[in-house]
Amino acid sequence: MRFDIVADIHGHASKLTALLSKLGYKLKNGTWQHQDRTLISVGDLIDRGPEQIETVRILRRMRDEGFALVTMGNHEHNAIGWFLTDPDVPSRPLRAHSAKNRAQHRAFLEAVGEGSPLHKELVDWFTTLPLWWETDGLRIIHACWHSREIAVMRDFVRDDASLTHDGIYASFAKGHPAHNAVEILLKGLEIALPPGVSFFDKDGHERTNTRIRWWDDAATTYKTAALVDPETTALLPDIELGPTDRLAYDHSAPVLFGHYWLQGEPILTDRRRLCLDYSVAKGGHLAAYQWDGETELDPSKLVYVS
Repeated sequence: MRFDIVADIHGHASKLTALLSKLGYKLKNGTWQHQDRTLISVGDLIDRGPEQIETVRILRRMRDEGFALVTMGNHEHNAIGWFLTDPDVPSRPLRAHSAKNRAQHRAFLEAVGEGSPLHKELVDWFTTLPLWWETDGLRIIHACWHSREIAVMRDFVRDDASLTHDGIYASFAKGHPAHNAVEILLKGLEIALPPGVSFFDKDGHERTNTRIRWWDDAATTYKTAALVDPETTALLPDIELGPTDRLAYDHSAPVLFGHYWLQGEPILTDRRRLCLDYSVAKGGHLAAYQWDGETELDPSKLVYVS
């Protein structure tokens, strides 16, 4: 099989169709398709952008007709939690309806009509998306390929790696192993900062933890590993991470993922690990990688639209 892996789309259907065209896909009978390639989405189809429903419809139709695979992003997982309620406390949603969470989800809610039949239909579809996808020689996940946490989740997913009924609820139960695992797989690896070190995020909240560039072997210190803005990076200590803070990827197959809102032109920094998210929802690029079975990734196979 030959695959085209596309990064976070976030409701930018026009950018998606431009990228599909650039990759050689054609619109036939209402479905984007390629005669000998399959598209793979790393998730985060929704939120932020102006074309929420159209983005989902494009990928859903491609998936239904066998021209695409779609994995779950944290925004699809969040959407499930927003819609579903705690079976023990039916008045309480699995994901809090806080002002912050509503603002993040507003574009999707306004597009579908909160509580509408379409809202339920799309959330039901989100529950069918796998948390990860793997074939001989290739791995796909939204944020972090973590073998230990994937092993934890095998008790909570179906054969295709989509969440079971119990797995859905467990994934929102704070403190549950499934919740902890999904947080890493869909949002990334988070570590504690050294004692006494903290920073304030964009919302003014003080943080003593940070997510890290788990895929970058050169990111060995708090300053180089932390996924924070340049101003915050300057405040972090340039001291080595602890041995348990770094993720040792086994390199047995290339892994492609999104999630991290990288800036600048898409580039390849590692032959086995590639982040494709280049911030299309913030005026950046929508990127894809064309995989043809190679064991080491090739920078010439990066394709993107702006």
